[in-house]
Amino acid sequence: MKGVLFFLGSIFRWPAQKPNEFFILHSYLLGIYGITFLLRNIGFDLSNLIFTVGLVAPIGYLIYDGLPLDCLNYKSAIERELSSQN
Repeated sequence: MKGVLFFLGSIFRWPAQKPNEFFILHSYLLGIYGITFLLRNIGFDLSNLIFTVGLVAPIGYLIYDGLPLDCLNYKSAIERELSSQN
C-alpha cells in the first residue's frame, strides 16, 4: 500500500515540480487525439492504429532510452527522489 500511495503522491507532485514536461506530455496526447479525430472524419481506416501507435510510442522510446528496470520498485524510487532533491 505504501508503494501505491508514494506513486500517487508522485503523480500529484509532478505537474508542480516539472511543469514543462507536464505540458509537453499533455500537448502530445492532445495532438495524437486531434490527428486521429481528423483522420476518422476524413474516412481514413487506419485511424485506430495511428492512435494506438501514438500512445505506445513514448513508452517504447523510454524503454529504448534506458528506462530503469526497477522503475516501479518504490524503495529505489524513494532513494532516487531523495538523492535528486539534495
